[in-house]
Amino acid sequence: MEPTAEQLLRELTGQDVRVVARSELGSSADAPVTRLTLDRPYDGIGRTVIAKGRRLVDDAWGSSGLRDNEQRALEHLRDTGLAPRLLAGVPGGLTVMTDVGAPTVQELLFGDDPDAATRGLVAMAELAGTLHRTASANFTAAQEVSFLDRPLDLWPEVAQAVDELGFPAPREVELDALAVALQETTFTHGDFTPNNVVLTDRARMIDLEGAGRRHPGLDAACLRLPFPQYGHWAVLPADVSAEMERAYRAELDVDGDVLMATGCATWAIIRLARLRMIASAQQGLVRRRTQIVQTLESAAEAAGVVYPVFGAWFAELADAMRLRWEEAQLPPRTFRCFSNQ
Repeated sequence: MEPTAEQLLRELTGQDVRVVARSELGSSADAPVTRLTLDRPYDGIGRTVIAKGRRLVDDAWGSSGLRDNEQRALEHLRDTGLAPRLLAGVPGGLTVMTDVGAPTVQELLFGDDPDAATRGLVAMAELAGTLHRTASANFTAAQEVSFLDRPLDLWPEVAQAVDELGFPAPREVELDALAVALQETTFTHGDFTPNNVVLTDRARMIDLEGAGRRHPGLDAACLRLPFPQYGHWAVLPADVSAEMERAYRAELDVDGDVLMATGCATWAIIRLARLRMIASAQQGLVRRRTQIVQTLESAAEAAGVVYPVFGAWFAELADAMRLRWEEAQLPPRTFRCFSNQ
C-alpha cells in the first residue's frame, strides 16, 4: 500500500513524498483503511492521509466497482467540505484522500458523555440535511446496490415470507404511491451510520462506497429508526431523536413528512426481506427480533402520516411479532452513553 500511495502522491505534488509511519483504521478482511504519516506536511494535503484499499470480501455492497464508486463520490463532493478530498486513486484499487481526523459519532455513542454524543448526533443530522440540500443530484454511481437502488424489488419476497410465516398479510398498501415517491432522487450516502461521520471543526462523512442517486429519505430515515443497517444497532432517547430530526429538517426546504415517511416505509420493506432469517430457529440473535419490531413501530409512526395503510400494517406486524416471539417483548438496548439516563 505505502509504495503505491507514495507514487500517487509524488505524481500529484511533483515532490519526493515518503511515508514514514502507518496505523490501521479498518478491517483488513473488509476494506483495509490506513492512516499514513508523511515525512513532512504538504500544501493541500497535510502531514497524514488516509489510504483505502480494495474491498477483499463480497457482501451486501458487492465488491467489483465499489472502490471506483467511492472515488467517484469523493470527486462529486469535491470542494463542498462535506467529505474528505480525493487526492489520487487507482481504478478498482487504492484510494488516497485527505485525513479529516477524529472522532467518529460512534466513538461518542460508545463513550460516557451523553451531551457530547447528542451534539455529535445533531451535527450528523445537520450534515445529512446539508448534503441533501446542496450536493448536486447529477451523480452516476459506478455500481448498483440493489437493496437501495431497487428496494421495491424485495416486495414479492416480503409478501411471500409474511404469508409462509402466518403473519398478517398486507392489504391494499400504497405500493404504487411509494414507487412514485422514490423517483424523487438526489445524491445519497447510502450507509449513513455513526461510524461513517467524523467530527472535528465540523461533521464530515466518510466511507462512501454505497453512495448513489436515490430518494433522500433512505439517508434521513436512519435518523428516525435509527440506523437500520448499523452493525451496533441500539436505540436513542426520544428527545435526542426528535432533536436530530428537527436539525435535519431545518436544513431543507421540502416536505419533511413525505420525505421521512417514504424513507421509513422503504427501510421497513428492506428489513422485512430478512424475515425468514429473523424467524428461523437457527437465528439466535435476540437483537434481530427486537430490532425488527422497533423498526416496524417507528416506521408505522413515520409512514402512517403519508401512507396510512402501510403504517397500520407495520403496526399490526409488530404486534403479531411481540405475541409470537418472547425476545421481541424485550426493550431494545440503548447506546452506552445513554444507558444510565
